Amino acid sequence: AARTRRRAWRITADSYDAEEQWTEAFARFCSAVDTTRVRALAVGAWEDAYDRGPGDIVEALVTARDRLPGLRSLFLGDMHSEECEISWINQTDVTPLLSAYPALEEFGVRGGQGLRFPALRHDALRTLIVETGGLPVEVVRGIGASELPALENLDLWLGTSWYGADSEAADLEPVLSGARLPRLRYLALRNSEIQDEIAAAVASAPVVARLEVLD
Repeated sequence: AARTRRRAWRITADSYDAEEQWTEAFARFCSAVDTTRVRALAVGAWEDAYDRGPGDIVEALVTARDRLPGLRSLFLGDMHSEECEISWINQTDVTPLLSAYPALEEFGVRGGQGLRFPALRHDALRTLIVETGGLPVEVVRGIGASELPALENLDLWLGTSWYGADSEAADLEPVLSGARLPRLRYLALRNSEIQDEIAAAVASAPVVARLEVLD
């Protein structure tokens, strides 16, 4: 089935001239809501997202893992263009979130500047979405080297070199082989300036035979 986004609590600050930091808004949320019942959470804008990554937000969410035992869906960087253009959003290493929430089923991130995704294993993740104006090759390789046995939906916005994309079609080979993605049914490789080369690689890829949707 195609990817879906659950209805989520969205916590946000202002990107420009913020009067409250995101971590302060999150603390208010945790004090006002029964967090044990939270199933889906979207991290909206944070202060100066065009200039700084969400390292403190990742740290706050990791620290709060025991307060969010039911969390199954998390999206980092859920902001529209008026808050911060996708190609301007600064990111960070997002894998501590996956390590902190081993029961997470859906994870998404928007923004490629400074994004890191070193290889990891996650046994529950079913949907992974990475939306960028330019996806760094190390992220592509990190995802390809990850062990994600439950993953059904993978959506990668590869983007252009102008915004930091530097992967080649060959870097997608671990994904296209499907060896570490035995349950993959939906694969999207979007918005790349080397789309012709990617299409050629996909045409003979072993993973295609078991896909229900290729985008």
